[in-house]
Amino acid sequence: MASGPSEEEEKRRQSPPPVEFLKPGETQAPAPPVSQSPAAWVPRPEEYQRPTTWSPPAARPTGPSNLPRIAGVLLVIAAILGMASAVYSALTTTVEQYANFTQRNSATVVALNQICGLLSIWSQAMALLGGVMALQRMNWKLTLVCAILSLGTLGFYFEASVLGLIALFFTIRARRFFLN
Repeated sequence: MASGPSEEEEKRRQSPPPVEFLKPGETQAPAPPVSQSPAAWVPRPEEYQRPTTWSPPAARPTGPSNLPRIAGVLLVIAAILGMASAVYSALTTTVEQYANFTQRNSATVVALNQICGLLSIWSQAMALLGGVMALQRMNWKLTLVCAILSLGTLGFYFEASVLGLIALFFTIRARRFFLN
């Protein structure tokens, strides 16, 4: 049959657990003997030393650069050109074109112009947002997405899309000059 608990187990049960927070005047309980294994693995501070193969991250350039500013200006100009083109297109569409919307030949052209105009408006908004973010040198990832979407800004003869492409190139080159 199983015998009762040993004397050592009895002493462990009777000793109070260590006190974490002490009141003024209280003393810490004695530490357990070293031969006992801890209840959980506790890392030692010396185990957190820097590895020998560690190298510091590459430092960001501290000097000013005009690359984000150029990208921002190009994106803003692309947005303005796209907006001017959209306003011009809306003002030059005649009443007859809208009246003949149901005709087969004219309807396709007008509908295509309206769809492209709607996509261009969204691209203009993204180009403007990306331009402002690039001028502030904030959030490179958002600026990059906005520069990519600015390619859909049509302009009068796709010049706004070309400016968006050049701004995309400058945005990619200026990554290290952004704050994050």
